Amino acid sequence: IAKAFGQAGNCINNVNCPQYSAWSNQKRAVVCLVSGGNEFCSGSLVNNTRNDGTPYILTANHCGTADGTWVFRFNWEAPGCPNPSSNPSSQSISGGTPGANRAGSDFDLCLMSSVPASNFNVFYAGWDHSGTPATNVTGIHHPSGDIKKLSQANNAVTAATYNGAQTWHIGQWTDGVTEPGSSGSPLFDQNKRIIGQLYGGSSAC
Repeated sequence: IAKAFGQAGNCINNVNCPQYSAWSNQKRAVVCLVSGGNEFCSGSLVNNTRNDGTPYILTANHCGTADGTWVFRFNWEAPGCPNPSSNPSSQSISGGTPGANRAGSDFDLCLMSSVPASNFNVFYAGWDHSGTPATNVTGIHHPSGDIKKLSQANNAVTAATYNGAQTWHIGQWTDGVTEPGSSGSPLFDQNKRIIGQLYGGSSAC
């Protein structure tokens, strides 16, 4: 199945729908990962404890290892809620180097080749590794390699082992779903902090 503009299921809303206005900062952290013209995964710009703007991208280990072919596409989204008739513009940075990764939690941290310019208007997302289960969660992602979408689950997550990896299990999305291409996208808790990145599981419109 092709991953490209217009391919996401119609049950997943665009990130700029008015009901998601509270996520206007966090959405600016989310990127679509592209290699060889293929929109293959999602990721997020993340802050570090030094708060120094180092351009780290969090994605999934199963998405592969960053190399010179990776392109990080920012701000690829519909301007409003309806699906646009033509492919919206975006901004990109090419090239990245591996940082750290672990199959046991399916995380991958890579370093982009440059800091996004000010006109990218990016956001460095915060995170929480306390291990406290979130009471509700929000995913911002590029399902099926499409423009940026948002999904939510209005229920608590539970700790679970999935295919050998430590994960937070989302019992049921209550608004939208995830799809191939959403892999590596950030999962935010009720405090708008990242608690993980998408690994897998069955989910479809």
